[in-house]
Amino acid sequence: MIDSEPTEPFEDFPLRSQTDSAPRDSREAAVLEASSARAGAAPLGPRLSAAAADAAVVLLLAALALLGARLLTGVTPRPAGVPWTLAFVLYLSFFATVPPLVVFGRTIGMAISDLSARTGGESGIPARAAARRWCGTLVAAATGGLVLLWSRRDPERPTPADRLSGLPLSLD
Repeated sequence: MIDSEPTEPFEDFPLRSQTDSAPRDSREAAVLEASSARAGAAPLGPRLSAAAADAAVVLLLAALALLGARLLTGVTPRPAGVPWTLAFVLYLSFFATVPPLVVFGRTIGMAISDLSARTGGESGIPARAAARRWCGTLVAAATGGLVLLWSRRDPERPTPADRLSGLPLSLD
């Protein structure tokens, strides 16, 4: 017999949580809304592990690009190329963060740490909010994480990324 329920695209994709599908009735919508309201802001520990995993992905991609350039040209990178490398790492971090947030509402590190920036049953967040979240993460990285001390002291206080994007992270 043919299954009459339609399947959704990316149903088994690992970045997508099980609560991504649209609610089928108003009771299910109310339960999802209540559970997301109870979840509150995510603790600092999972946030830091997500950031570390995302940073590892970006640094791995940058190292592979440098290694590939070395193998193709046969020339070892010079110190004068460090600013270009840093610009490339910044470029990679943007594209490793913003498109996954727009499409899935989470990055690879957030998926590993079971975090999401989604609102309600939506699968992604607006591009402007994703870019602002990336900028807030850069602020936290540029200060060496000092701005996160306020979040550590008061768990309900949002991080710079939460404030800029207007969307707090929550545990799935």
